Amino acid sequence: MNGILDFRRLRYFLAIADCGSISAAARLLNVAQPALSYHMSEMERLLGQPLFDRSREGVRLTEAGGALRRYAREIIDKVDEAETALQGLTRKRKTTRRIRIAVISSLAADLVPILLETMARECPDVILRISEGGTREIEQKLERNETDLAVYLTSTHRPGEQPLATEQLYFLAPAAEGPENETITLREVVRNRLVLPASGNPLRSFVETAVRQNGLSLDIVLEIDGWRSRQSAVLKGIGCTILGAHSVATENLEGLVAREIVSPRLFRPIYHGVRRDLDPELAASMTTVLKSALRALGLHAPRNG
Repeated sequence: MNGILDFRRLRYFLAIADCGSISAAARLLNVAQPALSYHMSEMERLLGQPLFDRSREGVRLTEAGGALRRYAREIIDKVDEAETALQGLTRKRKTTRRIRIAVISSLAADLVPILLETMARECPDVILRISEGGTREIEQKLERNETDLAVYLTSTHRPGEQPLATEQLYFLAPAAEGPENETITLREVVRNRLVLPASGNPLRSFVETAVRQNGLSLDIVLEIDGWRSRQSAVLKGIGCTILGAHSVATENLEGLVAREIVSPRLFRPIYHGVRRDLDPELAASMTTVLKSALRALGLHAPRNG
């Protein structure tokens, strides 16, 4: 058993568990993916049982992995607290605070660098720990007090929750079906065979509500949660899809055309949640930073109504 609770490996393990994949954790930690895979394999070898179930979609904690995660989180949080206390003794004139932020995966890759740059300028005394995941996973982190702030897509009606920004939605089709940058009405959108995420997905729920409010209905031929898999389905001619402005601006849409949805234009909200007992002053300053970072991504200010 000696060596399993190596502190560096515990940090690697938690990053993989939080991100849901070794590749995402490698990017977050700036560590080579083969190195992470090796350390996890060594932990599992020493333990004598797997910590993760691996699949093409990513990794999922086993029973043993779930148990280790609880202990590892407590161990690392205690070490972080000790580091902060010791830093306070040697740097009395400057208080270091640590903030955990969970961000939806669709925004994380582009938002995190801007967020770090903004934090260095606006809140240099705050050290960030950032994780990414789906909306449901992030909501659960807030409920379990495993994150201090969160950016997600579906309102949970939690105290302190507020819309930080909105993202306009676009219709995506094969390039042969129309010129780039052409607008399309919602009524025209629903005449197409659509590839959308499964029921319960935030994008699917938002689109269904907008369609229902306008007295229309959807023709869904395939359900796929992953954006890139939906993109492949559109390229193969299976159907068309709907995506956010951020994906239009950052993804390679070769062979596809994105059209602005109008009549009505659709803006889905991006929400901000705060841990119940987070210091109000710190929460307010972090909210300002998050709003600034989202504006830098080209997202819209919150909309009324």
